[in-house]
Amino acid sequence: MRHFTATIDQFIDKWALLKRGDRLLIACSGGVDSVALLHFLASHQKDRSIEVAAVHVDHMLRGEESALDGILVQALCEQLKIPFFAGRIPVPELIEQRGGNVQAVCRAERYTYFSEVMKKNNFTTLVTGHHAEDQLETVLMQVTKGRMPIGMPIKRMVDGGLLIRPFLPCKKADLYAYAETHQLQYREDPSNQSDVYMRNRFRHHILPVILTENDAAAEKLVENAGRLQEDLELLERFAKEQFERIVQFTNEGFPTLYNNEIASMHPALQRRLITLLLNYLYTDQNEPIETTAALIEQLLHHLSNQQGNVSIDLPQGYKLIREYDKLTFTKSSEKPLYEQQGIPKGVPIRWGEMWLFWTEVDDPNGMEWLEGADESMYFNMPDNALPLTVRHRKNGDRILLSGMSQSKRLSRLFIDEKIGAIERDHLPVILTAEGEVCAVPSVRYGMSFSRNRTKREKYIFIVKKMGIS
Repeated sequence: MRHFTATIDQFIDKWALLKRGDRLLIACSGGVDSVALLHFLASHQKDRSIEVAAVHVDHMLRGEESALDGILVQALCEQLKIPFFAGRIPVPELIEQRGGNVQAVCRAERYTYFSEVMKKNNFTTLVTGHHAEDQLETVLMQVTKGRMPIGMPIKRMVDGGLLIRPFLPCKKADLYAYAETHQLQYREDPSNQSDVYMRNRFRHHILPVILTENDAAAEKLVENAGRLQEDLELLERFAKEQFERIVQFTNEGFPTLYNNEIASMHPALQRRLITLLLNYLYTDQNEPIETTAALIEQLLHHLSNQQGNVSIDLPQGYKLIREYDKLTFTKSSEKPLYEQQGIPKGVPIRWGEMWLFWTEVDDPNGMEWLEGADESMYFNMPDNALPLTVRHRKNGDRILLSGMSQSKRLSRLFIDEKIGAIERDHLPVILTAEGEVCAVPSVRYGMSFSRNRTKREKYIFIVKKMGIS
């Protein structure tokens, strides 16, 4: 086991997977991989100055049998004296309601639960027990699907923190040996024997052939995939630097840039820049588009030509307009989602998913509305500036913010606040009776507003993002 421990320690240090003070949440299914991982990291808490806990998810696919997996993990946690978290997800019911691939639904729901546990309990790192053969299977599946064979990331950000895979340099046989040495109990999932799943078909029929030819193939692949991931990370960083350097924004917040600046880039950076542009456009969508290689190549083909004007239709109503060497993303004009309307004093107004309400500070009705408010601001305005009105943003809108001598364009404010292009179309813009923009709830309020009440403030403005209770 000394060689095993040395291999893991060297891998952790090489890729900077752990640091002192980290709070680790170990995803433990009850199989040999995750049981060995849980025991290994729990046994090294003191020398690495880390904290360890385990999380288990029962997908409720195998009845009492799957429930026993969680019981085993809980017993191990009690033995190791570490916290245990457990969740039950009715995957069969979800599949019946929504449809979809069983493994994909399991994975999505599982990681959602992991994120909830991490955030609620202040864990910094999620740890999974993937090993070298898992990485080899993943690369082969990526090749089969026509994707770039980069494997699983050694580490990546997830919702709630960092995900790491410290067992990637190990073989499956190493994990069985570790479990036997430490007399660890584990359970085998019967579904791992089924050839219904693509990963299992590779594991049962293709990996044995490769490993017979070269028994170190999986371990070498982990090293090569890691180097490739580093190279890709560097390219992504270069592309983001180019994005910041050459991309400007229209008054409506859409990206605009010049063809010659793209043409001078290496093709690898061109493709990544296009991906960043598309991600910017679609970041607020409930169902983001898939950034396919075909779409990227189509855009690059048009961008490489500077002759004349071209309009390229993109998914969900977006367009790329090329006017000779100038490129501008935009969106087809649509009727506003909500009509402009007044906000009478003391009367709540619905705007999308928000309720907007303003009244005098001492109004008892206002005190009731203040309970459970998402935003509350005090303000004072002369009578001729009231009542307030709400509408969508318009080109040329400006707002005077506290501490500024000149008003600021809303388009610039949205860019500075990193408000996506689609979200901007849903935001309420609050106007005075004189037609001046005084607030954009959820973003910024003008100089007439204050978070703290003083003797000067006569009114209160309240935003609730839930329905009236």
